[in-house]
Amino acid sequence: LVKSEYTKERPKQTTFERLIRYHDLTPQIQIAVSSYSELITGTDMVLTTEDQEAKDFLDEWVRRIGFYDKFEGLVSTLLITGNALLEKLDKTNIEDVEEVDMTTIISKKRTDVGELEYYEQRQEMGKIAKLKDVEKFIEFNLTHYSKQAWGRSLFYSLAVPRTTGFRTTAPLVEVLWGMEDAMAGIIQNNAYPITTITYPGSNDEYLEQEAERWRRYKPGDKRVQKIKPDIEFFETQPASKYTDYVAHLEKTIELGTQFPHDIMTGDFTSRASSETTETIVMKKVRGFQRYLSNKLKTKLFNIILEQNGFNPEEVKLEVSFTVQNIIELGADQVSKLFTDHVITLKEVRDWFASNVGMELDDKEMKKLLLQKDLATKTQTMNNPELEKSIEALKEKIRLREESDKYEKMKLTREILKEIEKL
Repeated sequence: LVKSEYTKERPKQTTFERLIRYHDLTPQIQIAVSSYSELITGTDMVLTTEDQEAKDFLDEWVRRIGFYDKFEGLVSTLLITGNALLEKLDKTNIEDVEEVDMTTIISKKRTDVGELEYYEQRQEMGKIAKLKDVEKFIEFNLTHYSKQAWGRSLFYSLAVPRTTGFRTTAPLVEVLWGMEDAMAGIIQNNAYPITTITYPGSNDEYLEQEAERWRRYKPGDKRVQKIKPDIEFFETQPASKYTDYVAHLEKTIELGTQFPHDIMTGDFTSRASSETTETIVMKKVRGFQRYLSNKLKTKLFNIILEQNGFNPEEVKLEVSFTVQNIIELGADQVSKLFTDHVITLKEVRDWFASNVGMELDDKEMKKLLLQKDLATKTQTMNNPELEKSIEALKEKIRLREESDKYEKMKLTREILKEIEKL
């Protein structure tokens, strides 16, 4: 191993506080971060083990401390700053965890072989504290290469200045702000342009009188005059072209956030092309999920199991995220969901219009559904097990609406399985 001399290392060319400020003030960055965060945490995190008792213990621990809500906040912080710290409130018996405010973290110190010694944190009254008990913290990094001290933000390339020759340019985020400010100024200047009024050959006394008259004028007033004034407006030239520059900067911002904004704002054609890139986005999301799953398993859940008498090697814990399952329903299943009062008549009509191309009015729709209902009831009467399954599904749907977030996730998985069986 090649040794290196590490000093106190701060985030390069920016700070965590500035990155959060850029995020909060820039909608193009906000939509990228929120979209990635939702894609990462929007699917269920599943804990599976070969020991049911260990699984029940972890599920209860997750529910008791509201871990999923904390995890969502941590993922957003990780995307914005490129780093996140999760603190174990008691490392000998982990009863709870809490996210560290990254705006207070200044730097870290590593040994000459790259092992972490401590973090530096800004506390009240400007005091700088060294967090030396590093075993209490789980550090997450969005990117990690070349033994860098800190990970890179999702939009890092937009948030740091660049040097070309002897010139240092502002971060592209601030260039975007300047462009938006300039465009607003152009519009305002065209709405309220600078105006000069000239009376050739007039003396100062006459000009003062005319200036007072102009000051008192209101829209729609009429004026009788002996001398015609020369009036000149200073406006942006209509032939000025900014579209190419704006389009270039827009595309640069999109690339810098690593998210296809066209899918949110574009027309049909641009959305279609953006949807082609959705697979690339989802590959990045699954990569993030694999990293987070492995980190939580090794640095948190296995330790909790060990502290509570379980052997991680025997338990064989796996942390994963479910895939968003899209179930393709048939006409019979849609009709059945309606007759069981799971979906509305409007939803049935929309399904037939989208999937079959049938535009049915209420009378035709009800007639069709009655026929399907009669056939289904006949089938159900001949199959008591099917009737029991339907009633159990109804009860789970009712319970799901009254449950908290964790129970909803669990019941959703069970409902999807039951629908697939039906």
